[in-house]
Amino acid sequence: MKPSILPQSMEQQIKSLNKELKECKKAKEHLQHNELKYRSLVENANEAILVAQNGIFQYANPKAEELFGYPQKNITSRPLSTFIHENDREMVMQRHEKGIKGESLPEVYSFRIVNKDDTTIWVELKVKLFSWNNQPATLCFMTDITKRKKAEKKYNRVLESRFEGFMLLDKNRFIIEVNKALLKISGYSPKDFIGHPVDKFYDKTSVEFYSASPDHFSFEALFLADDGRDIPMLFSRSTLKDENHKIMGFMYFLTDLTDLKATQEELKRAEKQYRSMYQNAVQGMFQSRLSGELIRVNPAYAHILGYESVNEVLSLKDVADKFYFTPEDRDRMIRAVQRKGAVVNHELRLKRKDGKPVWILANIRYIKSDESGAILEGILVDNTKKKALEKELRRDRKKFRNLSIHNNLTGLYNTRYLYQALDKLIEESKLARAPFSLVFMDMDNFKQVVDTYGHLNGSQALKEVANTIKSCIKRPCFGVAYGGDEFVIVLPGFGKVRATEKVEQIRVQMKQTIYLSKAGHRVNLGASFGIATYPDDTDNREGLLALADQAMFHIKQTGKGLVGAIPDRTLFSNAK
Repeated sequence: MKPSILPQSMEQQIKSLNKELKECKKAKEHLQHNELKYRSLVENANEAILVAQNGIFQYANPKAEELFGYPQKNITSRPLSTFIHENDREMVMQRHEKGIKGESLPEVYSFRIVNKDDTTIWVELKVKLFSWNNQPATLCFMTDITKRKKAEKKYNRVLESRFEGFMLLDKNRFIIEVNKALLKISGYSPKDFIGHPVDKFYDKTSVEFYSASPDHFSFEALFLADDGRDIPMLFSRSTLKDENHKIMGFMYFLTDLTDLKATQEELKRAEKQYRSMYQNAVQGMFQSRLSGELIRVNPAYAHILGYESVNEVLSLKDVADKFYFTPEDRDRMIRAVQRKGAVVNHELRLKRKDGKPVWILANIRYIKSDESGAILEGILVDNTKKKALEKELRRDRKKFRNLSIHNNLTGLYNTRYLYQALDKLIEESKLARAPFSLVFMDMDNFKQVVDTYGHLNGSQALKEVANTIKSCIKRPCFGVAYGGDEFVIVLPGFGKVRATEKVEQIRVQMKQTIYLSKAGHRVNLGASFGIATYPDDTDNREGLLALADQAMFHIKQTGKGLVGAIPDRTLFSNAK
């Protein structure tokens, strides 16, 4: 039987059906391609992606598995509340339920989860309501913010530990955060500050600017406290910028100046009593007990040592440990002051608050007091820049060696050069079997010069004495500014007899010289001298210095103004 011929309409339907089948196949392939593409995006995302529905996570990507420490089957088989820290559980679950109901909630918030190892992790959650299997669900994007939370906690701990008030402002200059110290100072609550401009809280007519730059400035003004008091306050503002140098906000530190103002008034009333101490505010000034307890210091003293305020310095305990690298440094200074009554341009290496060294030239006098024991009163000059220059100059020794090995005041060599030269001279003398002598020279009654004519004239007198020494010696002999009013004279090739003759020449020349004549004074100066000779007395540097010092001290005790040596060096055998 021949097949029947299909009607025209049936043929058209078949064509249409084939077309629809091709389009469905094409759509299915497109959907499969998109599914693979979006699945890849989700599976390889850098943040945890989860689907929450009916109190359970229905889906978790690999990053979520890494965050929680469980495979997906464990995450999707347990109530999501079991993963949330117990202190945040109620809040998170309430927000989840409200979100499912379509209620308005913050799109981003943070809370704590607990992973498989029972480790608490802070996460930031972004949520979006959507449909999953035709049911309402929330699409969750989780980011681990534990490190950020720890940094914020550390930041807040630092702020809360400060005695100063603190304000954080947004870029529109409205307050968004304050610390407890400011609340205590002002008497306000946080809500009194938040959302208000900072200039609401101080009297604009009382502003006195201290310093200003594009990103930092400070000023003093009367802060309006909650109880109606006007508190003198130092405002220090810094601008906060992002990596593109756009302003993000502002940071204020507020220091209550009430105590400082009271101290200033007290100083005015006691001006006569403290005039001698505070007449030169550029230099650091202090009074202390021999124990190290500070009685008074000026702001420059605190600044030189790296402290923010006088009160901070005065509140310190065990000052000797705070300011000195070794106790021997302070003990040496105390012995010198007690023995002489005063030291001039005494070099000290002190320790700043940050632990860095600061080099000081100190003029210190010893004051006896029947009421509270002896005290020390002095002036400190920061000599760190010169020391830093000396260190820099060592890199180019040929060009700048002269500066680094000479004393700035006298032009004589300094102790650094002395120690190097003595070591070299001992080796040379040992090879040549030749003697040399070292002279320790200490000014007599120099405290009277300082007390009578002042520290500046005292320094000038030492400079003129150095010129006397230089006029009496020729190379290879040299003089050294040893410290304060002490000098060392090194005489290569000089035995004890010849050295004694040379020192006698210096002593006589000093006696015949009128000092401070250019300043309108006529001052006679004298000194005591002690001699030690290599190798007759000792064969090492420390022994020479010790024996010469002891010989000089013996002269001081028995008459001053003379030249002496230790006849029996066995008394000082321990100096070797």
